[in-house]
Amino acid sequence: MKIGIDLFRAVVEYENKFWKRLVLVFGLVAVLWVMFILQEYFGYDFSAYGNQPQTKSGLKGILFSPFIHGSWEHLLSNTLPMMILLTVLFNAYPRVALVVLLFIHITSGMLVWNFAPPTGIHIGISGIIYGVATFLLAAGIFRQDRTSLLIATFIAILYGGMATGFVPTRGVSWQSHLFGAVCGLLAAYIVRKVDLPPSEPNEEDERYFNTAHTSENKSIEATE
Repeated sequence: MKIGIDLFRAVVEYENKFWKRLVLVFGLVAVLWVMFILQEYFGYDFSAYGNQPQTKSGLKGILFSPFIHGSWEHLLSNTLPMMILLTVLFNAYPRVALVVLLFIHITSGMLVWNFAPPTGIHIGISGIIYGVATFLLAAGIFRQDRTSLLIATFIAILYGGMATGFVPTRGVSWQSHLFGAVCGLLAAYIVRKVDLPPSEPNEEDERYFNTAHTSENKSIEATE
């Protein structure tokens, strides 16, 4: 009876945490929509907050450019992947999710500002999308536990086609995609030992336990 109550409490607690994390994800994505609606229907111009590489005025774009989108198509194409990837990230790796997200955001923006040519303004959250997707993929490779490997396989199947985003294309911030992915890979390596699931006993451990348990029982019988 107690085991059933404990299991029920664990399920309820997990569901509560899941919904709280989902609200956080919706909140983050909602910021993109609010910014775009203000721009599209209320005349706000956020182009000055884009990431313009190697310029002093473009420095603020490191922080703000991911929240700016140029069209409905641009916004819609980023919304669903962002929601899916952030939901997986915050629920699979809750202890490091926010740190990983901030690391990808800031570091990839800095790399774009430093190394992309100063001929355009980079906007949109696709660089962070590439970073989170790469993190989830690389986490499975570095961690090698069952959950991480399943997530990595899911990401590879669902978003494997994103690799085409690394190809230099006019009008596409492929540098953001590239540096986002690099930062996601680096983040996965740095936190590879955090949020690990409980280790599962292998066959050798089970064999040792069974042998030791049998020997202990024989010793008790001999003593009796």
